[in-house]
Amino acid sequence: MLQSTMRAISERRVILASGSPRRLDILQIMGITPEVIPSTFNENLNRDHYKTHNEYVVDLAKHKVDDVYERLKGDSNFKDSLIIGADTIVTKGDIIYGKPKDKKDAFDILSSLVGSTHIVYTGVCIKSEHKEITFCDFTEVTFGCILEEQIRWYIETGEPFDKAGGYGIQEKGGCFVSKINGDFYTVVGLPLYLTINYVNNFYLEYEDK
Repeated sequence: MLQSTMRAISERRVILASGSPRRLDILQIMGITPEVIPSTFNENLNRDHYKTHNEYVVDLAKHKVDDVYERLKGDSNFKDSLIIGADTIVTKGDIIYGKPKDKKDAFDILSSLVGSTHIVYTGVCIKSEHKEITFCDFTEVTFGCILEEQIRWYIETGEPFDKAGGYGIQEKGGCFVSKINGDFYTVVGLPLYLTINYVNNFYLEYEDK
C-alpha cells in the first residue's frame, strides 16, 4: 500500500493548509513533501454549537481546508491537487485548552494537567476537486507528578506558547508525560496511521479513473 500510494502522491501537488512545522514533519515521515499554504481562517467557531469535541475539531480542520481550496481552485495548477488540513485541541472534561495567552495562563493550564489524564483530539480534512474526507482521532495523555519549579522552568523555555494545552509531547514537554493511550502523532498534530490510510483512499480514487 505505502509504495503505490507514495508513487501516486509524488505525481500530484499536495498542499498543507497549515503553517505548523510539526504537521509538515509528519507528512515528510510519510514521504510527502507538501507545498505549505497556511489557512487564513479565523478559527472563531462557537464551541457551544457542537455536541462533541470531535465535531468541533473536525469542523475547524474543514474550514481551514475550505479556505485554502477557495483561494486556489481557479489556479491552472490546481487539477488533481490534494489539500490536507488539521486542527488539534487538548481537553479535560468539558474544558478545551487553547494556546496559552501568557506565562500565567501557561502555568494555570499545565498545573491543571498535572497528575491526571487528558484527551487530545486532532481533526483532519483531506480534499481534492472530486472528493472530501474528514475524520478525527484522539489520544489519552497522562501527566505524572510535576513540581511547580519544573513547570516554571518549562515556561521560561518559551516552548508552551504556540501549542494547544501549553506543551509539546515531541519536545521538552514530553518529560511531563508518564503514559499515552493512542497514536503519539495525534498529540503532535496529525494522526500518522489514519492519515496515510485516508490518503491511500485518494490514490485508489485516482486509479479508478
